[in-house]
Amino acid sequence: MIEPGAVISTSALTKRFKDVDAVAGVDLRVPAGGVYGFLGPNGSGKTTTIRMLVGLMRPSRGVAALFGEPVQAGSAVLDRVGALVERPAFYPYLSAIDNLRLLGFTRGMTESRLRAAVPEALDRVGLTEASKRKAGRYSTGMRQRLGIAAALLGRPELVILDEPANGLDPSGVVEVRQLIQGLARDGITVFLSSHVLPEVEQLCQRVAVLQKGRVIAEGETQAMLQKGERLQVRFDSADEAHRAVPILASIGATTPAESDAALYLDAPADRGSEVSRTLAGAGLYPAELSLHRQTLEAVFIELTGDHVPPAASGAAPAAPAGPTGAEP
Repeated sequence: MIEPGAVISTSALTKRFKDVDAVAGVDLRVPAGGVYGFLGPNGSGKTTTIRMLVGLMRPSRGVAALFGEPVQAGSAVLDRVGALVERPAFYPYLSAIDNLRLLGFTRGMTESRLRAAVPEALDRVGLTEASKRKAGRYSTGMRQRLGIAAALLGRPELVILDEPANGLDPSGVVEVRQLIQGLARDGITVFLSSHVLPEVEQLCQRVAVLQKGRVIAEGETQAMLQKGERLQVRFDSADEAHRAVPILASIGATTPAESDAALYLDAPADRGSEVSRTLAGAGLYPAELSLHRQTLEAVFIELTGDHVPPAASGAAPAAPAGPTGAEP
């Protein structure tokens, strides 16, 4: 069912290759504004889903819609969208300016519009000083930024980024994060597929987790993280910790792990005062009461049963394909 109020809406979206469903009935609703994270292990169907969203691939079944309009190749609604899908490819013997101008012409943009749009996009990604350099001399990080600049041509309302931090060093990852934050501040909706989970945790207000072509979890990022909150209660001695176990069990604060003089309770932060009062009533006074919250990496592993992919460090390269141009 297409939801008119959503920037991205899919219903039973499916893509079958021979006898395998790479995407197996994905239902998504991405609201306007902010950054939406799209996560999953390698091979979970993220890029295939994105290709269907931007009209590069037809679904076998189901519907993908942008701004309430079904997606088809050449749809006018795609003019409101900018996308970086996998690693961008450019003509190596052309400058960044000429690559973007050529791409703009292929999209039907006029000369007068490009005179303003190209410098604006290059400035947005920090490539103004290198704009006349041939793309073949760009580093991996610069090519990624040029790919994002291509996605920003025409001031899109929605930007879809597929692994934008691939191949970047730590400083490059920070630059991409700041760029995405700037887009969101300007009211652009960002749909972000990424393996750099600490960055996703900082950037995304909502996330969906894909596994084997299906959405297995979706919701507000902070709500997902709060589900794994635990209180750590540390005492001056292991004997005090041992005495505290049945007392805490009496108020429903379970103790899944015990380590020397510390207890770890499956209890959220808002129960901290209750825990302190109960212990004090029994003559026990903890030396420390602190909150431990799961990282998004831990949630990801728990949901998927998968190790965090190598690209979590931002170092793994993406597949050499993309819609932003083609090298001859």
